[in-house]
Amino acid sequence: AAGIWYKRILQRNGAHDIGVVSEVVKVSVENQVDRDSPQSIEASVHVEKKNDPSVLLECILSSHEAIALKNKCDIITAQQLLAADGKDLIRRLTGSVEASFCGRNVNEVKCIVEGMLYSWMLRAQEALKLGESTSESMSSVASADDGENGGAIPTESRSAFQTRLSYVDLQFIKSQHISSDEQLANLDCSLFDHRYVAYLGKMRKKISLTEATEVINKWRQGARLVLGLKSKEDDICGSPPPNPRLGKDSGTQEMMNTVVNLCHTVADEENEGLPRRTIFTYDRSNNVLYEFVASVKNSMCSPDAGKGAFLTYKGAKVLKASSTWKKKDPADIPSMSQTRKPLEAIFSFSGATVTLAGSNIHTDEPHYGPENDDCVGLYREFTLNDFVDADDNITFSSKHLGCALIELESRYAPLLPTDRKTDQLFSVKDFIFSYEPSSWRYDVAEELNGYPQVVDFTDDTTGAPHDVARAHMSMYVNEVGHDMDLVQNVSACSPTPRAVAYYIHIDKPMSKGETVELLSNYKEHYEAMRERRGYGKANLLDGVKSDDHDITRLQRNLKDRFLIEESILQFTDDEIRQVIDFFTTRVWDGVQAATSSFEVSGEEGHSNLLRQCIARRRMHWLSKILRARFLELLRRRRSKLPPLDYSDNEDCTFQPGMFVFVHEWPKDDPRRTAYTGIATITSISKDKWNRNVFELSLSDGKLIESVPEAVVTIPTHEDFKDAPKRTHSNWMKWKKQADLPRMRLKVLKGFDTIQWDPSFVWNILAGLGSGLSEMQTTILQSMRWELSEELLFLLMKNKRLSHPFDEQIWCPISMSLMTKCLHLIADFLLMGRDKKILCKAFMGLARDAANTMKDIINESENASLVGNLAFVDKSNEQNVAYVTAESVDVNKLALEDYMNKPQPLDLDWYLVHQVILAVHPLASLIDWGSSAGTGNPLYSIHKTSTYVGLEDSSYLNFYTLKDKDWHPLLCD
Repeated sequence: AAGIWYKRILQRNGAHDIGVVSEVVKVSVENQVDRDSPQSIEASVHVEKKNDPSVLLECILSSHEAIALKNKCDIITAQQLLAADGKDLIRRLTGSVEASFCGRNVNEVKCIVEGMLYSWMLRAQEALKLGESTSESMSSVASADDGENGGAIPTESRSAFQTRLSYVDLQFIKSQHISSDEQLANLDCSLFDHRYVAYLGKMRKKISLTEATEVINKWRQGARLVLGLKSKEDDICGSPPPNPRLGKDSGTQEMMNTVVNLCHTVADEENEGLPRRTIFTYDRSNNVLYEFVASVKNSMCSPDAGKGAFLTYKGAKVLKASSTWKKKDPADIPSMSQTRKPLEAIFSFSGATVTLAGSNIHTDEPHYGPENDDCVGLYREFTLNDFVDADDNITFSSKHLGCALIELESRYAPLLPTDRKTDQLFSVKDFIFSYEPSSWRYDVAEELNGYPQVVDFTDDTTGAPHDVARAHMSMYVNEVGHDMDLVQNVSACSPTPRAVAYYIHIDKPMSKGETVELLSNYKEHYEAMRERRGYGKANLLDGVKSDDHDITRLQRNLKDRFLIEESILQFTDDEIRQVIDFFTTRVWDGVQAATSSFEVSGEEGHSNLLRQCIARRRMHWLSKILRARFLELLRRRRSKLPPLDYSDNEDCTFQPGMFVFVHEWPKDDPRRTAYTGIATITSISKDKWNRNVFELSLSDGKLIESVPEAVVTIPTHEDFKDAPKRTHSNWMKWKKQADLPRMRLKVLKGFDTIQWDPSFVWNILAGLGSGLSEMQTTILQSMRWELSEELLFLLMKNKRLSHPFDEQIWCPISMSLMTKCLHLIADFLLMGRDKKILCKAFMGLARDAANTMKDIINESENASLVGNLAFVDKSNEQNVAYVTAESVDVNKLALEDYMNKPQPLDLDWYLVHQVILAVHPLASLIDWGSSAGTGNPLYSIHKTSTYVGLEDSSYLNFYTLKDKDWHPLLCD
């Protein structure tokens, strides 16, 4: 039986020489004879009778065998032999007995030593009366291929560790003859801390003795938790809290080897078709595979966080003992090439092909295994079948030895060519789509066309993530914000200068089956978006409201509009062309189609439609500023505008000095070879049929005469591939000048394309007869606020209204009046109204606000009502509300003091500064015209004074001098 077992080991290791089998059997027989000596039998019986738990090897093995194990392996008892790491024993003994087997290679000597070790373990088991064991050996000498029990070296039986342990720590524990959670729970730290430091030192991992003691104590506490000797609450209380934010060095940490061919993303039909990704990472140093699954479900960050990405640890797979022979050491490879496959570059313009050549470039290819779907390892030496699920509770942490960052996907963005934009162009897109694209942007190091580059994965027609992004996992990773209870475990790094990818850093070790939500940290540059969404520092500490609050959103957007205008006023004509080309080719058609049908479903579809309606208006607003800048640049250059009938498709007119491409001319001329290539027109004449005939000059100075127009065409880039570089550069300059009129006309037509269409609103109101739907109502209200922004922008730009909706200047009644008047004008612009009706409504709103103020002042004892006349002083940390009193000495009175000791409030001041001066700037936007009957103006500031009941209008004398030069800012 032993001989059959030896033969199986030898065949597994590739040794078929019968001489090796004979050598093993010879050693085994000699050992058996020595073992069966009377002295050995007597010693064994003596040990059994005394029931001594420690069985010395010298009692069951020959003297030279016991001495060898003692000197080489520090093993003196049968218990130590059975608990030892079989792989380590084989390695040590092979080095000591190799000289005794001259002529045998190392693998054959290892087989002989393995047979000897098997025989010794049988004797140890017999001495301990453990009986025949079918358990597997330690992980380093695991079961043979296909689950054959005969391939294992018998060891002391043990149950799998349920204690949470890293793979490296597990191997150390096994090497110290600890085989159960019970033994681990009763571990004496002082006996193993020095050994643990030395063990890690061999792996080039430095650790202090104090740190080693802490680690060993965690093992012991973990084992006690598994055995129920302590509660989970005690474990949580005793463990330090995890660091909620990754350090700056997290992005530079080493990446784990992602087994790309085993990773895949699929649409999970059981989860609304959302992506589900399987990830395999490989610890090369210890040959361990870690399996993860990333899935999408409702985020745990906050109720409004939407979907989130979650990572589940599926467990570790360890290398089978029967596959260890496949391992390759990089030191054994004679040469490591920089490239594994031939590289070839093809230039489309010149047609040139460049191939990497040289000596010893691809010589390492034979060392790599076949590129199969399940290949694993640096040299593809393993397959997935070479690994088995670990029985022990092997944890994963990016801090474990051999582990590091996990690549979530090959990249976050860009996923499509259109995901790459200049920062300038992205800012325009971000504005028209209400800053939704900013939620998904990243800056990259590489420039694009000489500008800073931005990558994102939002659709150019909706501003929301496109379908390709939705099929990837990275989109669903949320961020921690300022909530320190949320732990960041994802960092963004740039695998290339033009791309961004997410990498997972697991700090707290994960056990098999555990799940964590993946959370990133967008840091400071995302703070503006946090504030818009309501969880920025200003929201949390200062009570600043999110964009859900209309007034707050309007104030933010006004600031951004001024910044955008300032930026556009610095644009060149080429930058304007890029923006207009982006609008007309990639945005407009999709936006127009969506906002013309209103056929949407679901909450997400409604959000997209709302953004698209706003985008349609904002493109129009931007086009007016861009047009003004474009015309200004043309005037500066004194360039004439192209005629309106200038067509992109009109035939080209040949002119002297123009580059042309000649096709085989002259033909059938024995004196000269036909020429094909680039030439320059030197002169143009007519033949007898009044057709153009050219005299052409070649690059070498030669001339070709009488060239008919039929063999001449306008050159393309491809035509210049064989021409001198200087000729191509000159043609590019000429072409740019020749294309200027065409380019300018295209830009001007682009302005007209994205103009506002008033019929758009009637599409919104299509269901008015049966009542507006909730979506139609939302869109109409959003458009009112959108136009209100434009109106306030005009007033502030022309210095007619200062700080609208500022609580320090305007009281609540005044701000409400301003809102109603703005929406009144917005409806007038959107749907069109008679100016008489509009004027009457204006006056009515002013009169109502004035009457409300009068009622409050007359009922000054009611604090809740007086608060509607109060302002907020934000000059100190405590926002103090105050009112304007009639007293000459003190007209600014704190609301609290006023309620304790009421004083008369200055009604005339409120009527002038909070009603008339709020309404009049808004009214100045419109050209009211005159009344048809009387010829008097429909609107004037004095009419407003009469409507609000202001008896003394002398307050307005200074103001009327100031506004006499005002002209209407809105055209009919």
